[in-house]
Amino acid sequence: MLRRARLLGLMTLLFCSAVFADAKMPLATPSQGHTMRLAIGPEPTEGFDPLLGWSHGSYLLLHSPLIKQNSDLGWSNILASKISSTTDGKTWTIQLKPNLKFSDGSSLTARDVVFTYNQAARSGGKIDMGNFISAKQVSPLELTIKLKAPQSTFVNVLGSLGIVSAKEYNPKTYAQKPIGAGPYRLVSFQPGQQLVVEANPYYAGHKNDFNKLIFVFLDEDSAYAAARSGQLDLVRIPPSLAIHSSGKLKLWVRPSVENRGIVFPTTPSGKKDAKGYPIGNDVTADVAIRRAINYAINRELLASAVMEGHAIPAFSAVQGLPWNNPDSAFKDGDLEKAKGILTKAGWKKGPDGVLQKGKLKANLTLWYTSGDSTRRDLAEAVRSMVEPLGIKMALRSGSWEVVEQHMHANPTLFGWGSLDPMELVHHYSSKAGGVEYYNPGYYHNARVDQHLQQALDAPSWQQAVPYWQQVEWDGTTGVGIRGDAAWAWLLNVQHTYLANPCIKLGSGAPEFHGSWSVLNSLSQWRWTCH
Repeated sequence: MLRRARLLGLMTLLFCSAVFADAKMPLATPSQGHTMRLAIGPEPTEGFDPLLGWSHGSYLLLHSPLIKQNSDLGWSNILASKISSTTDGKTWTIQLKPNLKFSDGSSLTARDVVFTYNQAARSGGKIDMGNFISAKQVSPLELTIKLKAPQSTFVNVLGSLGIVSAKEYNPKTYAQKPIGAGPYRLVSFQPGQQLVVEANPYYAGHKNDFNKLIFVFLDEDSAYAAARSGQLDLVRIPPSLAIHSSGKLKLWVRPSVENRGIVFPTTPSGKKDAKGYPIGNDVTADVAIRRAINYAINRELLASAVMEGHAIPAFSAVQGLPWNNPDSAFKDGDLEKAKGILTKAGWKKGPDGVLQKGKLKANLTLWYTSGDSTRRDLAEAVRSMVEPLGIKMALRSGSWEVVEQHMHANPTLFGWGSLDPMELVHHYSSKAGGVEYYNPGYYHNARVDQHLQQALDAPSWQQAVPYWQQVEWDGTTGVGIRGDAAWAWLLNVQHTYLANPCIKLGSGAPEFHGSWSVLNSLSQWRWTCH
């Protein structure tokens, strides 16, 4: 990879020079105009429309939600001055700060918030609106939101949906020409090349030290070469590059809840989904196979050998978060325990060394998306770890369009990770089975469904925590290793960046799954050199 980066170096320099020349910015230090040049991920496929999913997860750039999540996972106001809900949890009242404005200087009122929420519910974007029914304006600074049922996670909707201008919103053009209320406003956007934004003088939140940000869309190798040459000030890099000398650049390792895990089909084969793709797998339908794979995987070794130490072992979908069951961890890398589970379940090695149970042989295909070296390396490592059990695992990769055709009938390596406990609903609710990429293994456990509903019905996210924890294990059943072992969770991937040593990124809530999640600490970015 490094060799390829060097070969791309000259081409990258020429490209970046052209980009920054177009932005009419000098190639000197960011102190000249407090400009930062970044390559932190690909451009958003949906453009910059929050109603279609842009900034989903709550990070701020061009738009602002009503509230923002803090490092302690509590919430602070940005546009809202006060938020309250009725005792039954079905009505939320939001009062806005006075004199709010969009980035074009026009007023932001309750009318815009009402429009945003009602439109988002109709748009079919990535935002999960949960139990939302409708929003209604009470006064220019007050609105109410009606839910069909209480939802402890609705606060996450309030903290993730960026507000748009009711007057300026056009679904056909807004994604390319957004008017928002975030810390920055759009200067120019060249698809496939760069995004230039400048500080929004009307922003209601805290501002950082950078008047202009230039986002350059480069592949990992090109971005790494450009950073080392001094053309870029902040670059996200894969952990495999973090161990190499970075010259004068500073390595930032950010805590993250972005995880990697393998979902198992939990039902026998024989059915098909609405698109005609097969559902179920006779081998992984046996919980003994799922448990044995979980025990055989050495997560510490994955973290050190594959992720160069920039990951932590994960034993659940919400490792490190308040709703994680503290008893979810177990002693992994235990081949003897895994073999005992398989023997007790009737699996025996055949003449070819592959486990079999009757006529059924433990032949599996593990799918992952192509073009991701980390997923490839993890898949290869997992294959080698389960091989001593007698589980033969072939590896296949493809685009998500290809993986989608096979993920209901084969173990599949996914990346998830959110600060919203709704992640547990998406993974384990029987109602979510086969809905887009949710619950692709068609997992179904009535007790788990009950705990999920109890968590959603709780009056607050804090009161929901015990119910979320019971999803893993409630003393009798659950999704974890002592129960159904629906997934083999592997790691929480820590995000690694190279940065100009004069830049301080601050701290904030853990980053989540997504290329741009470093923006969650945007308000704390500082230029420390003089």
